[in-house]
Amino acid sequence: MKVSIILVNYNSVALIRQCLRSIYEHTKEISFEIIVVDNASTDNSRQVVHSEFSGVNLIESPVNLGFSRGNNLGASKARGTYFLFLNTDTILFENSIRMLAEYLDAHPGVGAIGPKILFEDGYFQLSAGRLPGLAREFIDKIVYSLARKWRKVICPFLEYRYKTTKEVGWLTGACMMVRRNVFSEVNGFDENIFMYFEDKDLCKRINVSGCQIMYYPLTSMIHLLAGSSSKVDTRKINELYRTSQLYYYRKHLGRLQNAMVGWYLRMTGKLQCR
Repeated sequence: MKVSIILVNYNSVALIRQCLRSIYEHTKEISFEIIVVDNASTDNSRQVVHSEFSGVNLIESPVNLGFSRGNNLGASKARGTYFLFLNTDTILFENSIRMLAEYLDAHPGVGAIGPKILFEDGYFQLSAGRLPGLAREFIDKIVYSLARKWRKVICPFLEYRYKTTKEVGWLTGACMMVRRNVFSEVNGFDENIFMYFEDKDLCKRINVSGCQIMYYPLTSMIHLLAGSSSKVDTRKINELYRTSQLYYYRKHLGRLQNAMVGWYLRMTGKLQCR
C-alpha cells in the first residue's frame, strides 16, 4: 500500500461525497486506501459513506475528537508508506496523489509535501509559508486581508511568489502528505490541539527531526474553505483558534512572545481575560 488517504469528517455529507468521488475519479496508477474518521456526525455522513463508498474504511467515533486526535486515530489504522491528510472540503481534478508520492519516492530527505491549492474560482490560495512568530503573523494577517478584499490583484502576485517547488516552514493540513515513518517518529499530531495550528506544529516538529517540508506547485487541487467549522458558532471558532495559537506560542516560541501575543489578544478583545 503506497498511500493512506485520511479524512476527518464532521457533519459534512455533501462535501465528503464530492471529495471521495474526486479521489476515485482522478487517482490512478498508485495503490491507495481511504480512511474516514467520523467525529460523531449528526447528519447522514456515515450512511452515505457506507452506502456509496463501500471500499472506504469508516471509523465511527462516538464523540468529536477534533482534527488532531481524529487524524491520529485514522493514522493508527493506516497501512500506507505515506499518509495523505486531506480535508473533506477539497476536490481533486488531476492525479495529484500519485505526483506527490512520486516526489517523496525521489527525495528521501523530504518528510512532508503539499500541492498548490486553489479557490473554487481558480484563484491561488495561500497554503504554505514560514512558521508563525509575532512579526510573521502580523505580515501574514495583512496579506490574508488584502487577498480577501482584492483577490484578483493579490492572488496572482502570491501565485508568482510560489510558482516553483521550494522548502517551506509549514503546509496546510487541508492537504499534506507525510512519510509514515516520519509521522511516527514525531508522534503524530499534538492531541493537545483540537484544531488550528496543528499543521504548523506538526511541520515544525518534522523539520526539527531533520526532514524538509516541501511545497510542490506542479499539481493542484481545490479547497472550498467550507468544511465542518463553517457550521460552528463564530465565537467558538475564534476561541478554538486563539487557544491553539497561544498553545503553539508557549510550546515553540518561548515566554516573551507568548506573553506579548496574549497581551495583544486581550487588549484587542480577541481573547477574553480569565
